[in-house]
Amino acid sequence: MLQFSVYSRICNGSDALDKHMRRLMSNLPPRGSVRAMRVTEKQYTMMKILVGAPTLHEAKVNHQLVLDF
Repeated sequence: MLQFSVYSRICNGSDALDKHMRRLMSNLPPRGSVRAMRVTEKQYTMMKILVGAPTLHEAKVNHQLVLDF
């Protein structure tokens, strides 16, 4: 298992991504393991749901992206 919890945040552009990465880096826990990965909107739409159904957040991202599986 690589992760226990996965969190995501939609960022509109590189500047917003850089801002949130700085915020994340300034609030890291003293111990543990934290990883960050940039995923583009196109890559996100290619994700396959293997168990369960899309959440409301996944079904409508930024009022543009609609996932249909």
